[in-house]
Amino acid sequence: MTDLIKAEIAKPNPKSTINSYRSFGYNLSTAIADIVDNSISANAIEIRIGYKWDGQESFIYISDDGDGMNRDELVLAMTPGSKDPEEERDEKDLGRFGMGLKTASFSQCKRLTCISKRNNHATIKRCWDIDFINSENEWRLLDYVSNEDFVEKIEKQNSGTLVLWEKLDRIVGNAQNNNESVRNAFYQEMMNVKHHLSLVFHRFIESKRIRIFFQNGEIEPYNPFLLNLNPKPEMGLPEKFGNVEIVYFILPHMSEIGKEDYESSGGSLGWFQQQGFYIYRGNRLLVAGDWLGLEKKRDYSKLARVAVNFTNANDFNWHLDIKKSTAIPPIEIRIELQRIAKIAIMKSAKIYNWRGQKTISEISNSNYEPLWKDEITRDGIKKYKINRKHPIIKSLLAENSKLTGKVLKLLEDNVPIELILSNQNEDPSYHELEKQTEKPTDELISLAIELYRINVSKGIPESLARQQIMSATPFNLFPLINEYLL
Repeated sequence: MTDLIKAEIAKPNPKSTINSYRSFGYNLSTAIADIVDNSISANAIEIRIGYKWDGQESFIYISDDGDGMNRDELVLAMTPGSKDPEEERDEKDLGRFGMGLKTASFSQCKRLTCISKRNNHATIKRCWDIDFINSENEWRLLDYVSNEDFVEKIEKQNSGTLVLWEKLDRIVGNAQNNNESVRNAFYQEMMNVKHHLSLVFHRFIESKRIRIFFQNGEIEPYNPFLLNLNPKPEMGLPEKFGNVEIVYFILPHMSEIGKEDYESSGGSLGWFQQQGFYIYRGNRLLVAGDWLGLEKKRDYSKLARVAVNFTNANDFNWHLDIKKSTAIPPIEIRIELQRIAKIAIMKSAKIYNWRGQKTISEISNSNYEPLWKDEITRDGIKKYKINRKHPIIKSLLAENSKLTGKVLKLLEDNVPIELILSNQNEDPSYHELEKQTEKPTDELISLAIELYRINVSKGIPESLARQQIMSATPFNLFPLINEYLL
C-alpha cells in the first residue's frame, strides 16, 4: 500500500446519501423487526411496539429495557456504517452491518429520534431529520424530541432505548386525520407487523428470552412447525454440518386436525405458501417458507417444512443482506439441503396424496385396481379415465357393455376439473378437511358382498373372487370387508 499516492478526499453528499438509505427494500414489518434485533442484542427482556394514527402526525415507537447507551455510544449508533461488517460478533448479536437502525428507520420515516439511558447515566436523545439535512445539506444530528413524554418513558427505567419514527411519509404520506382509507391501511400494516414479529422471533418468545408487547397486548409466538397440533408433526433427526443444523418436520394431514386448527395453523399465507425451508440465524428467522430454488412448491409437498439454523459466524457464507430477509446457502450446504428436502417432500406426498391409505407400492397384490387412472394424450394433455378393469365397472360392462361404455365416456369427458380447482384455490378446506372413515359403511359392505356373489356365480373360485374385490379401491382400504365375503 506504500506505493499508493493519496489524492482528494471524496466526501459523500449528505442529502443524496441519506436519501439513498431509504431504498434498501424494507417493508414496515422487516424494518421494525430490524429494530427489535437491536433490542435483543442489547439484552432486552421486554420490548414494546406502540403507534398512533393522527394523519401526518402519526408515529410508531419501539422501546426496550436493554442495556441502553451513553452519549458517545448513541452518537456512534446513529452514525451510518458504525460497525465493521467483518468484525467478529458476540454469538448473541443479531446485527452485522451497523446500518440497520438507520436504513430500517429511513425506509419508513423522515424523522428518526433515538432516546437512550445506560444504567447510572443520564437519559440522552439524538435525532436525524431528513428535511433538515436536505435543507442544510450537512450531517448534523439534532438534540431534539417532539414530545418529552417519550423521554419520560425511558427515564423511569434503569436502562433502555426508545426508537421513535415520525413523518411517516412512506406509510401515511400527506393524509389528513380523517382519511379513512389511509387510516385503515395504517392499522392493517400494523397488524401485519404483529404477525411478522410473532413468526420471526417465535424461538425467542417461546424460550422466555424476550417478551414483545404490541399496544400493551403481549405477542404470542407463531411456530411454523405447529408443534402444538394434535396429532403432533413428525420430526426428523437433527443433522449438523459445522455451525449449521437442519431438521425436517412433516405436518399431519389437514383432515386430522379439525377446521379451527386448520384455519389458525396455516399462517397468514396459508398451508401452500408455508412449505419449504425456514432459515434461522442465531434462532432469528430470516427466510420463511421457501425451497430456495432447490424444489418447487407443490400441493403434495405442503406438509413439509425444514428448519435450518446457522450462527452469525457464517453470515458471509450465507450472503446475508442488510435487511436480514434473504440468505443464500453455500454450495456444500445446498447439497445437504436438497437431500433432506427430498426426504421431507416424499413423506409429505405419502400423507397428503393418500391420507395414510395404502399406496400402490405397498400393496402386495400386483393386481391392484384403482377406480380412476390418468393418462397423457398425444397432444400432451392429461386425461382422467375410469378403470374398466375395476370389479364394479367390469360387472356393469358385463351387464350392458354398450350403454355402460357410453355412460363411462360421458363421465370421463365431463370431469369438473375447473370447478374442483376453483374450489381448491378459493378455500382448500373444502377438500382437505374431509375425513377418511375408519370403518366401511353398510352400503360399501353390501356392494362388496353383491360383487363377490356375482363373481362366484360365474364360476370364479371364491379365493380369487375375494382377492379381486379386496385389491380394488375403495374395498382395499377396509380389511374388515374380507370377513363378510363368505
